[in-house]
Amino acid sequence: MGILQLYPPRSYYKKIEPQAFAPGQFCRIVTPFIAPVPQILDVERKSPEEHTEIKFILRNANRQEDFASRDRTLPIKNLELRSEEELLIQRAKKRPGIILCAEVDLFPEIDKLLRQKGKKHCQEDSVFVVPSYHAETAADPSGVPIEIIKRCRCLIYRQFFYLAKGPQLKEGVARFDRIQVICGRDRSAIEPLDFSLSEELFAIFRALFIFCLTGIQDGDLEALRKLTRETYPQL
Repeated sequence: MGILQLYPPRSYYKKIEPQAFAPGQFCRIVTPFIAPVPQILDVERKSPEEHTEIKFILRNANRQEDFASRDRTLPIKNLELRSEEELLIQRAKKRPGIILCAEVDLFPEIDKLLRQKGKKHCQEDSVFVVPSYHAETAADPSGVPIEIIKRCRCLIYRQFFYLAKGPQLKEGVARFDRIQVICGRDRSAIEPLDFSLSEELFAIFRALFIFCLTGIQDGDLEALRKLTRETYPQL
C-alpha cells in the first residue's frame, strides 16, 4: 500500500477555483510523445511561384545539414522558418497535469521594449506543468504498468509521483521527467480544472521534485520514503 496507508485517496485532493492557476492545481495540457530521435517535416514549395501548396517528407533529424544554414529565400505561407530552423513533428495527447509554478517575473517596461523589437518571446507569462499518466487496467492496457505503479506507491522512483484515483482522475503517476512549459493561458494549451493536490500531498510532490532535480531530499521526505519503501516486499 505504501503512501496510501498514510494518505488515503480522500486526503489527496481538494476543491479549488478553476481560474486560480495555483501550485498543485490540476489542468489539462497537450503533451507530446518524446521520440529518442526528433523527426522533421521537410517542406518546400511545389513550385517556385506557389507559396500555399507544398510538398514534404517526414524523416529523422539526423542529417549533418539539419539545423544549419539553409536557403529560405522562398518562404511558405503560414510558416516562418528561418535559415537555421527546422519544422519538428510530434504525436501529442491531451492529459491531466499538475501546476508546479504559475508565477514568473514580468516587467511592463521590458514588455513594451520587447514589442518594439519584435521579441515578445523573451518575456512570457509561463506555467510549469508536470503531466500525469494513468495506470494500466484490464480494460485499458495502454497505461503505466502496474509493476511501476506499485513501486511509485512506495516512493521508490524519484522521477514519478503516485496519484491516487480521484473523482476526476484515474490512478496513475505524475512524471517529472516530462515537465512542460506552457506559454500564455489560452484554453487550447492549458485548461484549468477545479481540484488540486491537498497541502500535505503537494508538499511531498514538491520535495520529491527537488530530490529528482538535485539528489537532495529533506528530512521529512527521507523519513517518508524510508517508511513507505519498507512496505515493498521485494526490496
